[in-house]
Amino acid sequence: MSEANYWTPRQRRWGRRAVLRGAVAAGAGLGFAALVGCGDDDDAADEPGDTPTNGGAATDSPAAGQAPTGPAQEGVPRLEGEPTIGGSWVVGLTSTYQQHDMHTALAGTVWHVISERALELDEWTGEVRGNIVENWELANEEGTELVLNVRPGVPIQDKPPWNGRDFNAEDLAFNLERIAGFTAEDEGIPRTSFQRRSTLEGMTNAEAVDERTVRVTMDRPAGAFFNGLAEIRNQLMPQGVVDVGFDDPTKLAGVGAFEITEFRPGEREEYRRHPNYYRQGEPYFDNLTRLVLPDRASILAAFIDGQISYFGGPVPHESQSIQAVKPDALFYEWPNTNWDHIRPNTMHEVLSDFRVRKAMQLAVDYVELNDGYWGPGWTWNAVAHPAYPESWDEDKVQTLPGYNPDTKEQDRAEAGKLLDAAGYPNGAGVRFEIMPQISSSYEDNALRFQDQLSQLWPDIEITINRPSDSAAFATRQADRDFEMISYTITTLPDIFLEWHSQYHRDGSRNYGSFENADADALIERGLVTFDADARQEIAEEFQTKFMEEWQPMVVLNIQPERYVLQPNIGGFDTTAGPWGFTGYRLTNKAGRWFEVAT
Repeated sequence: MSEANYWTPRQRRWGRRAVLRGAVAAGAGLGFAALVGCGDDDDAADEPGDTPTNGGAATDSPAAGQAPTGPAQEGVPRLEGEPTIGGSWVVGLTSTYQQHDMHTALAGTVWHVISERALELDEWTGEVRGNIVENWELANEEGTELVLNVRPGVPIQDKPPWNGRDFNAEDLAFNLERIAGFTAEDEGIPRTSFQRRSTLEGMTNAEAVDERTVRVTMDRPAGAFFNGLAEIRNQLMPQGVVDVGFDDPTKLAGVGAFEITEFRPGEREEYRRHPNYYRQGEPYFDNLTRLVLPDRASILAAFIDGQISYFGGPVPHESQSIQAVKPDALFYEWPNTNWDHIRPNTMHEVLSDFRVRKAMQLAVDYVELNDGYWGPGWTWNAVAHPAYPESWDEDKVQTLPGYNPDTKEQDRAEAGKLLDAAGYPNGAGVRFEIMPQISSSYEDNALRFQDQLSQLWPDIEITINRPSDSAAFATRQADRDFEMISYTITTLPDIFLEWHSQYHRDGSRNYGSFENADADALIERGLVTFDADARQEIAEEFQTKFMEEWQPMVVLNIQPERYVLQPNIGGFDTTAGPWGFTGYRLTNKAGRWFEVAT
């Protein structure tokens, strides 16, 4: 077994974390820098498929038959060898996609397989790079008018009514306006249904001015617009898709590497190579299959037996099982962008009291809770992902009351005093139910949270209300029909966009109904601020108030991203990295993976 293939748990890779934080700083500031530097190709990268560092110019796609290359990173093996054209990428999962409208879906959809984003993020640095939008520029000095140019020669898959025509500026303008929720009234859909509208906060209009050019108007400087557009769930849909409808996903067509051919709910999804995909030589696989299996144990068994291509999110005992029987399997790990949390509905009588919410944050034993499911490898997080240049890093988080393992006893004593002051001595009178999403770590987190608080305060009454399925959870979360939930959030590519989405009174994912005028004002200031020092100062104030005055939720961790691939699968290293995103989102780049020729 080569050195690249062994599995060892991640042990606080501070060197990479520091590099990651510094690199994302470049990405966060690029929203403005790219506007004024667009089109200047002096810094073009040397390798095929790499991105010019100015962020405004397009990238060349790899030539046919040429293995793409990615940066060497700790925890990311690279399988050497020439790619084979053909074969199948097979995914084992417990359910098929349940929502098919990309702009209103809560999570994954077929669009993550069949389409692309306007802009992408460098997987490791977070730097914005061109994709379906080839380049962009600032149209006025105030930063309130932007011009985006659509890459020429990007065919939509050959289904009516599009019939293989090229994606154009009208398609892009349609996506921008619909992502922002501007079409809600005409469609008879609540604007709150548009889950990613906060990613384009401040946009007032998007208009196609010719076949390739879209002019965007903002009501504020566009400090975070391009980072927001690159959010992984802003997959592009062609104009006319609303008329086609979203009931039958096999009628949908995107610009991605694979097109859908079969959808059998609860059984399987079949996709085939898009023959006119714009990235030269890709995809390598002929087919992509998403196969429903009974449970996680069945998925693990299928991977060990070689029936599926990868196994995602292994916990330590699963990794050990794989290593024992498949020592040549390729193990990947990096810190991802998902943060687990316990979110109270702040409109609930008991949970509306800051003192109750703060007491819970102080009381949780984060090491016991997070190690219980993930083992070593999770990342400390309190208010915002430590990859943001403006956020508190892991060292800082571990000094905070509640998170500091060395002060847990006194923090719990303080938590008890807060409950007493709120009129709930020993937890008496505190009653609520936790609804966990029924996958990954979320139910485990809810149970550990319940157990820890019940042992500490025997009079507290916490029940677990398990939803019937993921769709039921998604509906109740979106409707704010819960007392407390246990779930995760995928980090947006800008810290103030993230906070707007989660904590602003108009935030598209403010499921806990948190409202605070100071929070809104700080977020709004941050969104229009370009200066790095000023952004840092605003973020520092927000984080301090979050912990000392608001505590709208209890943030638990940053998940570790883990995959195990069959030993003959290459190209996965080119899409690995925190900003390559996770799980279903990673499949957005499946066209870049391949079987290695033997």
